[in-house]
Amino acid sequence: MTTFLCGSVFEDVNLSGIGTAVLCIILAVMVLAAVAVNVIPRLVHKWEAEYTTRDLTYGAACLALAYALSWAGVKLPQGGTITIAALAPVFIYCYYFGFRKGMVIISAYTLLQLLQFPYIVSPWSAFFDYILPYFSLCVVGLFRYKPQKYAAFVKKNGKNSAIAKWGYTVAGHWGIFVGAVLHMLIRYVSQTFSGMLFFADAEVSFGANLTYCLTYNTFGIIDSAVAIAATFILLSSRSFSMFMTVNFDDKKALRDASMSVQAFETADASVLEGGSTAGSDITVSATEGKDVTD
Repeated sequence: MTTFLCGSVFEDVNLSGIGTAVLCIILAVMVLAAVAVNVIPRLVHKWEAEYTTRDLTYGAACLALAYALSWAGVKLPQGGTITIAALAPVFIYCYYFGFRKGMVIISAYTLLQLLQFPYIVSPWSAFFDYILPYFSLCVVGLFRYKPQKYAAFVKKNGKNSAIAKWGYTVAGHWGIFVGAVLHMLIRYVSQTFSGMLFFADAEVSFGANLTYCLTYNTFGIIDSAVAIAATFILLSSRSFSMFMTVNFDDKKALRDASMSVQAFETADASVLEGGSTAGSDITVSATEGKDVTD
């Protein structure tokens, strides 16, 4: 097999011309899937997703932050890095903006990861080591944030002193943690499968190879767990939760967000003794435009 891709960035990529073509096709399918789920609903006038300046700005900021953080961390000798919560920004974006918009950002993030000194011996090793593990981040969007449901949760649980100060903000965002754990499991299984398929030692028994792959690829679990912990800390802040709650610019979301702010105020006023009412100076007004769903 001749090396087709080379250079400082791709020095550990060993693909033939055919292998490179297959990899490009896989990447094209990923990008087209992200485009299709956003474009096709508009063509049939059903489940439309409008993109606003807010969506693009948040997406670009989360993508840039995630990629920057992915360069910092502990790099393992056989590939893989335990980063400083690099996945947390994309967790947040997918959760607040949903599956379809998240797919666009995750597609870009996956492509960026393939530019970050990848170790590829086959287009399918690239798929199982990079494309599937990172593209699966968009599953967080399946459990997206719902302002009205969150408002109802806060109103119901805000008087519980055991969770009033910060716990209800995290518990009310249970969806992001379910999605993050699902991504973590997909990533672990995919990278372990890749290790067995492409990097197993032929002179070692199947059981020994499996044990090694299962152990080594726990770095992905650790990396995702660090990001989940960072997300937990971030969402435990009422200020952050309220900031995200009110930052919607369509009528329905603004109306639901207003309910969430009122829920925060009610909970804080009834539980926090001697404290100021969080968010009491925040007002939300509806803007012109049609409802946006994702």
